[in-house]
Amino acid sequence: MPVSLPQELKPPGTRNRILATAERLFAEYGYDGVSMRRIGTEADAPIALIAYHFGSKEKLYRAVFEHRITPLNERRRAALAQARAVPGAPPAIEAVLDALARPWIEMRDTDEGRHYTRLIAREVNDPREAERGIVRDLLDPIALEFLHAMAQALPGRPRADIHWGYHVFVSTLLLTLANPERVVRLSGGTINQLSGDDTVGHLVRFVARSLAAAAPCASPPRKAVKRRQPDAP
Repeated sequence: MPVSLPQELKPPGTRNRILATAERLFAEYGYDGVSMRRIGTEADAPIALIAYHFGSKEKLYRAVFEHRITPLNERRRAALAQARAVPGAPPAIEAVLDALARPWIEMRDTDEGRHYTRLIAREVNDPREAERGIVRDLLDPIALEFLHAMAQALPGRPRADIHWGYHVFVSTLLLTLANPERVVRLSGGTINQLSGDDTVGHLVRFVARSLAAAAPCASPPRKAVKRRQPDAP
């Protein structure tokens, strides 16, 4: 159980300072590369105070994600509601993808946003991710909402196409945000900066056009079975 601390040891803002320090360290070194002692030292907070607020290292790690994901998803849902603003009409696929990407891209331009982007990139690629359940509990619900909206925007598209389109879009977005300098470097000067509008515009157009233009998946043709000729008498 969390330790009880006197009120004077719980100044306002301490919890946020611990979260910000933990986010930066987890993003840089990963979950296993950071100790509670180091977080306490760099946050100028005794371990007892961290235990009071969060209980354990794993709960602190989850709290870092909740601290970012909850307001991020609120902005995504608000943007998605705008995309569905016309009663009786399906949302445009471009508007749905923009609602998914833009809040994250706008957050990237802050130090906290860059830490979060590196952190989520680490978590989704961590072999122990399923044990912690952060992606399942905090990210899967919003993913399912946007998958449903994508299906509404593209009626008649095979569900497999919708799911692949979502994964391609989110994976490309994550890779781009985690290391935007590489996009610029590999372009050889074609891209000399990567603003939020550029990123959203290029990714949304590319995936939206791909989904709209893709032909429905057809089953592979069945091979003709050769009948064995009866032996001559």
